Amino acid sequence: MNTKYSKKEKPSKITTQSISVLEDEEIDEIMENIDLKRPRSAYTHFCIEEAENFRKKNKGQKIKIAVFSKDCAKKWSELSQKEKDKYNKKLEDEKIKYKSDLEKVRHYLFKDFNDVIHQPPTAYRIFLNERLREGFEKNIDPKEVKIRASTEWRMLPDEDREIYKEKKKQNDDWFEKAKNIKKVSALSIFVQKTIQSAKEKREEVPTLAEISPAWKKLPNSEKEKYQKYADDINEEREKLQDIYELVNGVKPKKPAGAFRIFLQEKIKEKTIHNIQEGKELWDKLSEDEKEKYLKKAHTCRIAYKYKKMIFNKKIRKILPKKPGNAYAQFLKEKKGQKPPKGESALIYWREQFEKLPKDKMKKYQDKAEKEKEKYEKKMKEFDNVVFDIPKRPVNAFSLYVKDRIPDLREKKKNVPNNELLKIAAKEWTKEEVVSQAKYEKKAEQDKKRFIRQLKEFEKLGYYKKNAKGEKSKNVEDEVDEKEKSKKSMKKKRNSSASSKKISKKSKSVNKTQDPQKRSREKSRKKPGKTQKKK
Repeated sequence: MNTKYSKKEKPSKITTQSISVLEDEEIDEIMENIDLKRPRSAYTHFCIEEAENFRKKNKGQKIKIAVFSKDCAKKWSELSQKEKDKYNKKLEDEKIKYKSDLEKVRHYLFKDFNDVIHQPPTAYRIFLNERLREGFEKNIDPKEVKIRASTEWRMLPDEDREIYKEKKKQNDDWFEKAKNIKKVSALSIFVQKTIQSAKEKREEVPTLAEISPAWKKLPNSEKEKYQKYADDINEEREKLQDIYELVNGVKPKKPAGAFRIFLQEKIKEKTIHNIQEGKELWDKLSEDEKEKYLKKAHTCRIAYKYKKMIFNKKIRKILPKKPGNAYAQFLKEKKGQKPPKGESALIYWREQFEKLPKDKMKKYQDKAEKEKEKYEKKMKEFDNVVFDIPKRPVNAFSLYVKDRIPDLREKKKNVPNNELLKIAAKEWTKEEVVSQAKYEKKAEQDKKRFIRQLKEFEKLGYYKKNAKGEKSKNVEDEVDEKEKSKKSMKKKRNSSASSKKISKKSKSVNKTQDPQKRSREKSRKKPGKTQKKK
């Protein structure tokens, strides 16, 4: 997750109105008091308070959960409505805080993505998001903003509406880019620039072998400019990646910790060359200096939590629900029935379940086992399912290199990897057309695999995969294959039967070589025209 939103940054295409831009440190301070923990119920607040009181009275004594839960349930049922309202208020306060925290995360960390969280926005949605941002800055209730925006949109002239339609087109194009995300290096930008300048001057396009020495001769100041430009592009592409992950429900990767963020920064600055040097530098840092990295790590963790929350929502809809145990089956049956007055439902139904005879208890246990079996059968369908973007296809040359480099390493042990790659590249140019075609065929298959998996992923939010990495066969595909095999077997039998008939005919022809005899036999077997008329 990228949290760099500096003042020098250019406004993104997706943003339709400039909002208050904050620096990294200011965002980290806002995120410092945010946890994104779900609000707890009134009863759980009561149980926590009871546990604290128990620990104060009985120091060093462990809480027995079975006994403690029964006592809590009994005490809760005996509480008056006024006493319960105290805990209900805690729940409401937590709900308000949780909602405001979510808004802050969306606003400051994912501010460029509010328009496209679910799908590319309509013209009206862009207009509404502008008004919502203004309302957020002025602390106006979003409901009021929506009512005002709907009336404003109706009264809006056609000329102003055209502006939002153009913005919609820009957003659609920008949203499509999110599908093909690749990071850029300083060298690749230099290569693109040199090729482009050669085309403009109508000169011969230089090869990579000719461009690489020119890159080495460049002064460090020029290289730094290219690196800065590459960092800006990668920063923008990281935002695109965040959009793609949020929209398609991609499983988010765990964020880096404070020490890892520190290492990444120092490696970019080229102040350290290995982890040991990084550890020594980290230990020398003061607590105030470490706090900067700790805050950054905390913001990344919150962004990860937010992404995971959206990911879990999408997966819950797909996956089957877990079955309940025997007690859950018993409660299902008693749904709608009320316990006697003055008794808590939790304690009463638990006691009733424990008093059941063995025969009735077994009935609920069998039900639970049957549901478990059904659940396991359904879950087997998701054994080969992947909830992540499929791996990009590999080209023919890289497949060749993958096969060739292990052999080269055995022959030339002291040679570095860069030189081994150069040797493999020279061999590839001298390679026969037949062997190159073999790798190209493999690359085409891998490309087809990627396209198929990507289509599945964009439709469903997941794609199926077996042990080999290919698409797993469905039951329908297996049935089709069986039918095809049956048809092929029938054809073989028919062909063998026809060959036997031909052989028999040939034998009969040999026996009756005289043409007059053959004509007589035909006339006996087949009736003539005169016979048909009769």
